[in-house]
Amino acid sequence: MTVIERREHSRKDMVMAIMVSPNGGAHSADLLDLSEGGARVGLSIGWTPPTGTLLRMFFRLDASHQVTIEGRVTRVAVDHLGLEFAPAQEAEIHSLLESTQRCG
Repeated sequence: MTVIERREHSRKDMVMAIMVSPNGGAHSADLLDLSEGGARVGLSIGWTPPTGTLLRMFFRLDASHQVTIEGRVTRVAVDHLGLEFAPAQEAEIHSLLESTQRCG
């Protein structure tokens, strides 16, 4: 059986601690994979946002460099979320992808 990949951008598997914030409330989470178009994020215990929720994701790349990216929940699974990055954030996404390539 052949699986057809329908994603526009290739994914990079990884694990990275991040902060996710809907409407100012903060939740610790784990980044599980990343692409130019979105991310898969492990769910925090006791918190499951519905599909369509707008979120800010905070990525701490080193002691002096943090990247913030906005996105929308496109899929909610048992233990993770699928997120699509909002448009017009190319510089932030590029910075994040570049830093993760250096780390792994």
